[in-house]
Amino acid sequence: MTTVGREIQSDISRATKQEWLITNGIGGFASSTVPFINTRRYHGVLVAAMRPPVERLVLVSRLEESLIIEGKEVSLSTCVHRNEIKNPAGYLHLERFEREPIPTWYYQYRDVLLIKTISMVYGQNTTLVTYKLLGNDKDVTLKVRPHFLFRDFHGNLFENDGIEKQIQLQERQFKLRPFFNAPELFARWDRGQFVSDPAWHRDIFLQIEEDRGLPAYEDDFSCGYLEIAPLNGSASIIFSDQPIKSFNPIDLRKREEQRLEAIASSLHSDDIFLRKLLMAADQFIVDRTSTAGKTILAGYPWFSDWGRDSLISLPGLTLVTGRIDDARSILKTFANSIHHGLVPNCFADNGTEAMYNSVDASLWFFFAAYKYIEYTDDYDFVRDNLYDPMLQIVEAFQNGTHFDIKMDEEDSLVSAGNKDVQVTWMDAKVDGWVVTPRNGKAVEINALWYNALRILAIFQEKFEGHSRDITSLAKKVKASFRKTFWNDEEQCLYDVISPDGEIDDSIRPNQIFATYLPFSLLDHPQEKLVVDKVFSSLYTSYGLKSLAADDERYEGFYGGDRIKRDGAYHQGTVWGFLIGPFISSYLKANNFSMEAQLRASNMIEPFKTHLKREACIGNISEIFDGNMPHTPRGCFAQAWSVAELLRCYVEDIKGQKPTIVI
Repeated sequence: MTTVGREIQSDISRATKQEWLITNGIGGFASSTVPFINTRRYHGVLVAAMRPPVERLVLVSRLEESLIIEGKEVSLSTCVHRNEIKNPAGYLHLERFEREPIPTWYYQYRDVLLIKTISMVYGQNTTLVTYKLLGNDKDVTLKVRPHFLFRDFHGNLFENDGIEKQIQLQERQFKLRPFFNAPELFARWDRGQFVSDPAWHRDIFLQIEEDRGLPAYEDDFSCGYLEIAPLNGSASIIFSDQPIKSFNPIDLRKREEQRLEAIASSLHSDDIFLRKLLMAADQFIVDRTSTAGKTILAGYPWFSDWGRDSLISLPGLTLVTGRIDDARSILKTFANSIHHGLVPNCFADNGTEAMYNSVDASLWFFFAAYKYIEYTDDYDFVRDNLYDPMLQIVEAFQNGTHFDIKMDEEDSLVSAGNKDVQVTWMDAKVDGWVVTPRNGKAVEINALWYNALRILAIFQEKFEGHSRDITSLAKKVKASFRKTFWNDEEQCLYDVISPDGEIDDSIRPNQIFATYLPFSLLDHPQEKLVVDKVFSSLYTSYGLKSLAADDERYEGFYGGDRIKRDGAYHQGTVWGFLIGPFISSYLKANNFSMEAQLRASNMIEPFKTHLKREACIGNISEIFDGNMPHTPRGCFAQAWSVAELLRCYVEDIKGQKPTIVI
């Protein structure tokens, strides 16, 4: 069990750097810092996905709680307004916080202990909050004031006359619809009386948004407070975007705890780290209404589902974990969305339309199908659902498709993008500035292209009895790759060959995919040289740097406004998901020796600390500063960071890797 005690909670600057997250399987979530001081526009008690998994709205932003003990009101909450801490003693009463199985807070005031839990109802935009009092025979009243926003989770709200704060109040429930096109919010409680007391609460300060160069103040509103007098035993309040006829808080909480325990024990292991990774993995697999199937959210709190991220994450999140039905559904979701030979780069957060500005998402589709076969031997599913889309992709790449994606007829390598369009994963662009121009023939794209051809050849042999043309093309790609990308001076691989033939010899992590993917383009000594170069130039405790530190363009700190952040995103920032391909490649290059296995196991250790104590407790961050101490940045919970750590931990460290049956 992950526990945070007073050693951190009494230090507000440290405590607000630790966050928690719970999710509902449809894109909605609840999240805040451990002391429940919101520091992001994305924090809230109920962030509802109105068109799962997107169109997310912060409905309930926070809860203001206090105890009245023998006539004295004691605040348990803390909120920062214009750099002034309101109710300053609130966080000091937090004795400890426990993350598993559901977030639990222990507030101690003298001899009175209040225990609070928060959980969501899986498959619904519904959050349950339960309080239990151990009062030592004191006469104690609990007051809970909900605060509301009803805004897009990317925005800010300010006091305005268009918000109607009055509620439709009935016995132990109310309904709120603050403006004409807002969704309805329903609340119900099992004990107490709701007291109408509408008011705006102004100038709430969001520290992380200021750090990100974004608007850092907003206002929220309240309609009143729930008063439970006296509080004996437990009391609960539930919020939902759907009417609540009745609810049993014990049953709802128990069902979620049992679901989480089933997830954590799905691999029948007592390994605590593995159990935590399994629970983290579950949070990214969600329903998509528009496709009536499963998909993978790239990261919390702000990403939607991205094709590249989903397909890289699929092995770790679904195959390693035994969620084969989810894997099938996700593969079908992306197969059915292919357009002009391109897998969607991402689905928009405000609707059903997709964007296709990616060259590698389509190629990762082949890798995901290959891994699916490794784990299932289910060729029938591939033939019926994935094979034709694969043929479409290869044909489109050969003949040319959108975003200047086309195979060069001379060397059979794939070129993609132009000076204005970024289509690889290093795609930062701000105000017309392409930060990492990689148009042309990129090293990882052509490693993926070769692997896509080899994988397609396997399926052609299986389904049609021959693969002569594709096999011949793959051989030509391999020969061209070795001739084009080998950097003899640095004994590694070039990063990009531009359309005019200019060579980019930047030391970046993209070359690691040439050693990680199942069909290698290099001989073993060359693989070892590539891995050694990446290890010495890019490895950190939390993944690989996106650019070597001795490069004049290197940025070791990720922060500031959008221009500064995007300028550092792929120019030195560490990416957590790259630890998976690196560990797999390191073991392979070192022949899985005992020493290599020991080194690889030690590479996992920093993530155990990160999972327990840093950023979002129980999850893995998207990125980290390139410079020490590698502070976590970006999304506090990232799908491919969790997925690749989980995959390499099970397959490579624990040695439970399947083999394909051809």
